[in-house]
Amino acid sequence: MVIKKGLDILLSVPKTLWFNLCYLPVHQAVKLPIWIHYGTAITINKGGTIIIPNACVCTAMIHIGFHRVEICEPRAKTILSISGGVLCFLGSAHIGHGSKIHVSHGAKLILGDNFSISASSAINCYKSIRFGKDVQFSWDCLVMDSDTHKIYDDEGNVTNEAKEIVVGDKVWIGCRATILKGAVIPNNCVIGSCSLVSGNKYEPDSVIVGVPAKSIKKIGGWKL
Repeated sequence: MVIKKGLDILLSVPKTLWFNLCYLPVHQAVKLPIWIHYGTAITINKGGTIIIPNACVCTAMIHIGFHRVEICEPRAKTILSISGGVLCFLGSAHIGHGSKIHVSHGAKLILGDNFSISASSAINCYKSIRFGKDVQFSWDCLVMDSDTHKIYDDEGNVTNEAKEIVVGDKVWIGCRATILKGAVIPNNCVIGSCSLVSGNKYEPDSVIVGVPAKSIKKIGGWKL
């Protein structure tokens, strides 16, 4: 296992160097804050941008595509796609093997410090998605702030515009949970597995479960 990890890091050096030099300012890129696994699929076009505030930058603070968990299909692809949008890291981040992140044109995805996602979970950002610090995903989760296709009323007006998603600090998102457009999740919450989260009716310091989800009980906290 140690040999495999060492080999992964060695094989990932060229892609890591290329990525940092291409998509970060030189004074940040030389610190190599982002490490990219060699097998990660990268698509950044149409002016897609990655932002790390200078005060946050340190070596290897962001890992993309490295960590594998047993539940994830070994051949699953890690995908990072930024098509004219902005991806902002406000601290350390762990984007594990099999994760899929897409930021569309004009959209902004903000990841707070100590962000963690892996095992085939996906984030599709078409307008605005903001995560606070200490947010942790389980496997097969989906976050999307748009229906991706427009629905019109009988007068031709769009009835399903994209809506911002806001996730507070210290939120644990259980396996196969879905977070839809307009969702606002307060600080210090646990989202139960297979829950469907939308709207802003949730309480801080609570367990949120169900389809549709609701806060069912208060908690004092949970362990990272």
